[in-house]
Amino acid sequence: MAKRVVRKILVPLDGSKTAESVLPYVKYLAKRFGAEVEVLGVGIGRKSRRVNRLLDDYVESTTANLRDENLEATPVIVYGSAADKILSYSKQNDIDLIIMATHGRSGVTRWWIGSVAEKIVSQVMTPVLLIPSMKQKTRKAKGGDISISKILVPLDGSDTGQAALGHVELVARETNAAVHLIQVISPPGAMETSAFGSAEWDNFLKVMQDAANDYLGGIIDSLKAGGITAKHHIVVGNPANEVIKFAEKGKVDLIAMSTHGRTGIARWVIGSVADKVLHGARKPMWLVRPPKACIIKPKNSGQRISR
Repeated sequence: MAKRVVRKILVPLDGSKTAESVLPYVKYLAKRFGAEVEVLGVGIGRKSRRVNRLLDDYVESTTANLRDENLEATPVIVYGSAADKILSYSKQNDIDLIIMATHGRSGVTRWWIGSVAEKIVSQVMTPVLLIPSMKQKTRKAKGGDISISKILVPLDGSDTGQAALGHVELVARETNAAVHLIQVISPPGAMETSAFGSAEWDNFLKVMQDAANDYLGGIIDSLKAGGITAKHHIVVGNPANEVIKFAEKGKVDLIAMSTHGRTGIARWVIGSVADKVLHGARKPMWLVRPPKACIIKPKNSGQRISR
């Protein structure tokens, strides 16, 4: 697993309390990584507009509060489409991690953060930590209320699905968190429901479990060699549902996974699994886009497509 570092964290804010729910995580992680924080506001229209002046004051105030907690923080204001500007800024300024909320539309600039986050996750090569908005729970503003002691990592057996492991190792080292790997065995589409409990199903299950044990065991050994506490779990069922169930019952603090991958043992389409887990588990998710899922430019076209 490649060693990862986080030196620069980008925090897009729109002035809403929902967007601010990320700040405890920003403080918690920035202090442990020794990272610089860049607080980004995206203005609308002319710089002289009152809404943009309010945004400027808000970003400056938020940055000052971070500095008061001995964090290196910089205010940034750009103008244009929120998602496009966040994408371009992260690429041009070597951002290592973007932390943002998943919903919110009541801030100074009235982003619909759900759609902004969705566009960013689908296109950015920078890892993204998405914090679910929880209106039913009150988050205090102090980073001391946040801790990461248990990280869940869903894997499907593919190299693509392992993209988040280097980041997991970094977070686990800096927070002393335990890592729990999970692989879900789901029946292949060709297997009829009537086969469950039969010799055919038992043989299929044994082969899959043996392969999963070998695969996860190798990763566990690597993590333990790095001084990280790690366990693995093999369950049977629907991948997204089982990950959500484990996250809730196991009181997981963070889920880390790749956003794409469908060549592994269990042949998950991790993009859809990640989406379902994000909406169902309501846990912070560290999403990593695999290097192979790069953005390429086809010949004779000005468009960029994701492969």
